[in-house]
Amino acid sequence: MTPDSTSAPELSLIVPTYNESENITALVERVHSALSGYSYEIIVVDDNSPDGTADLAKSLSNKYPVKVVVRTRERGLATAVVAGFAEATGQLLGVIDADLQHPPEMIPTLLQAARDGADVVIASRYVPGGGTEDWNWFREFMSRGAKLPAILLLPSLRGVKDPLSGFFLFRKRIIEGITLAPIGYKILLEVLIRGKAGKVVEVPFTFKGREHGQSNLTFKEQVNYLAHLGRLAWLEGDAQRFLKFCVVGTIGFGTNMGSFWLLTRIADLYDLAAIPIALEISIIGNFILNEFWTFRDKRTGGGKDALVRALKFNLISAGATAIYYAIYTPLTRFAGVHDLIAYPIAIFVGLIWNFSLNFMWTWKVRARS
Repeated sequence: MTPDSTSAPELSLIVPTYNESENITALVERVHSALSGYSYEIIVVDDNSPDGTADLAKSLSNKYPVKVVVRTRERGLATAVVAGFAEATGQLLGVIDADLQHPPEMIPTLLQAARDGADVVIASRYVPGGGTEDWNWFREFMSRGAKLPAILLLPSLRGVKDPLSGFFLFRKRIIEGITLAPIGYKILLEVLIRGKAGKVVEVPFTFKGREHGQSNLTFKEQVNYLAHLGRLAWLEGDAQRFLKFCVVGTIGFGTNMGSFWLLTRIADLYDLAAIPIALEISIIGNFILNEFWTFRDKRTGGGKDALVRALKFNLISAGATAIYYAIYTPLTRFAGVHDLIAYPIAIFVGLIWNFSLNFMWTWKVRARS
C-alpha cells in the first residue's frame, strides 16, 4: 500500500510524549523511513511538555504525516494513548515510545503479522529472539518480576509472554464500543483484557537503551500500575480469590517478620540463620490457610493429596528462600540498608514468586478458556 493523502491511512501510530524534544525528530524520521511504502499517520499526544516537544512535533508536520494533540489538564502515558486513539483514522492502531527504545524499523514486521490475520501484535522481549540491551541482572529480574502479578491476577494473559510491552499494534475494531480507562502507563493490559481480541501474536524485538532524556517512570507510576492491575482483576472476575491469597500472604508476612524479630532480638540468633526458620514457620501457616480457605474449592483427594500439595507449596517457598538471600544479603552487606527494611523488600519479591507458582501448580488454577 502506498501513501495516499485522500484516504484513511492503514496505520495510525500513537506517540505519547513528555519532554522528548531530544528524541522526537529522530523518531519521526526513522518511522517515515521504515514506513515509506505504507499509508500511515503519526499522532503525537503531548502532556504540555515545558521543553517544547509539541512545537517541534508540529514543525515536523510540514514534511511528515504528523498530527499533534496537546493536553493541558490530564497527565499520564496510558490516558495519552487513549486520547490518540480517539484522533486516529487508521484501521490499525499502533503505540510506540518516543525515546527510541522501541526501534521503528520493527513496525513493518508488526504490520505484516496484522495483515496475516492477527488482531493484536506485540513487540515482545520475552519470546525467542527477543531481549533487552544493556540491562543488568537486577533490572532484568525486576522487569520479569513485574509481569508476574499481571499473570497472577489476570489468568487470560497467561499465554502472553510480554503483556507489559509498550510497543504494539492492533485492529481498531477490537475496542469499538468499549470505554478504555487505564491507570498509569500499561495500556496494552487494558486492550488485551477489555478489547475483543481473538488472535494475539508476539514478534521478538530487542528493547534498546535510552539515548537522550530521562525516564518518565516514577514510583507513582509503579503504584498506578498495581492499581490498574487491581481494577482489571476485578473486571476479570478473579479478584476475590486473589484478595484471599493476599490476606494469607499478609498474615504470613506478619508471622515471618515476628518470628525473625524474636529469633534475632530475643534468641540472639544470627540473622542469616534466622531467615529459613522464620520462613518455615510462616510457610506452614500459609499452607493451612490457603488449603482450607483460599483454595477450598480446589482441594481434591484425601490426606495423601494434601501432603503432595504441602510439599509443592514448601518446594516453591524454598525457591523464595534463594530470592530472599539474593536480595537481603547485598542490601544489608553492601548497600547499608537496615535489616528490618531489607527483609520486607526481600519478602515482597518472594511473595510474587510464591503467588504465581502456587496459583499455576500447587492448586492448578488455570486460565479460563
